[in-house]
Amino acid sequence: MAIVIDPKSITQLNTAATGFAWVTTHSRLQYWRLCLILVFRYGFLRWGRYIPPIADEAIFPDYVRFGLRIHAGWDNWMGYDLLAANEASDAFLRRFYLKHCGGGA
Repeated sequence: MAIVIDPKSITQLNTAATGFAWVTTHSRLQYWRLCLILVFRYGFLRWGRYIPPIADEAIFPDYVRFGLRIHAGWDNWMGYDLLAANEASDAFLRRFYLKHCGGGA
């Protein structure tokens, strides 16, 4: 039996205060799915330290690949998030959302 996720209902594309793309979801399963796609389909590597949640947020290692950097984390308000770190990552993350999250922004 396959687990079916409706990405449109649980994943959002936002614009952070930096002006860059910010993908958020409260679903751990959807977050893992997106992370696996980044690593195995697009060749991203994890770089950085894991900072466990002390109050209401955690910081995960970044996803990096050829000048692209996507910050990863979790907080109790937005859930799991992927945040573009530069303009190239912003363009990639917006295309990634359209392709893998249903594009319903």
